[in-house]
Amino acid sequence: MSDPEASALAVYWRFFEGTNSRDSRRVTDTLNYPHVRISARGNPNIVRHRETHTGRMSFDPLISTGWDHTVGMEPEVLHVAQRKVHLKGGWTRYDRDGRPIMSNMVTYIATLADGRWGLQSRFGTDTDLFWGKPEDRPDAVEVDLENNARKAENIVSSALDLLGIDNPGAAGRCHYPLLVIHPGDVESIGDSEALQQRLSTSRPLVSDVEAIQVGATGVNVSFRATVDARRVEGVFLVKVDDARWGIKGGSLITS
Repeated sequence: MSDPEASALAVYWRFFEGTNSRDSRRVTDTLNYPHVRISARGNPNIVRHRETHTGRMSFDPLISTGWDHTVGMEPEVLHVAQRKVHLKGGWTRYDRDGRPIMSNMVTYIATLADGRWGLQSRFGTDTDLFWGKPEDRPDAVEVDLENNARKAENIVSSALDLLGIDNPGAAGRCHYPLLVIHPGDVESIGDSEALQQRLSTSRPLVSDVEAIQVGATGVNVSFRATVDARRVEGVFLVKVDDARWGIKGGSLITS
């Protein structure tokens, strides 16, 4: 069996190589399907088939901003299993003169599905979403990132603390549809009642909850816990929607 960590890192870098080649098929080939980019802003769209992604992808909007190339951030491996790896990464887009256009911090969910490694999902904090040429950039708006980090960590901590004793309360910490990432699948949970049917009746022993990437409207939060003597590691995208912070997407690794 292939080395999961090395395979995930390789597909991470191939994703950016494909982007810089301006060949939509090369980008498409680095993803696993169904694929979803869960964003701190906007509604996620699940792309179920490889051909659909290729047909929809266009570099024209990027090029119109003056984009020339994208540089991926050096990734950090968060959690590893035989068929899933969580990577903390991101990117910066540059124009032909080397001026940065925009950046984003992203957690990537790499999976082994149908015999190949690919990016099953991307959890984007949408840290910098100015869409235009560098000379047209508006003045920066100050955001209290520390406060956002605390809010997101509190959402995840309270949801985990309520598991097994108040599952309706735990489910109330989420936005719906809630998207859960599995190797070869993206599960969409439509409402609180549907999630409650999935939640454990056992209480977890939580050892670590940490905001690892913090944006103006979204935060990626990593956690570790033990449930029924099994180790659980995961990442949640927590976002603000209608002035309320909640969990929008998640990926778990159980061992």
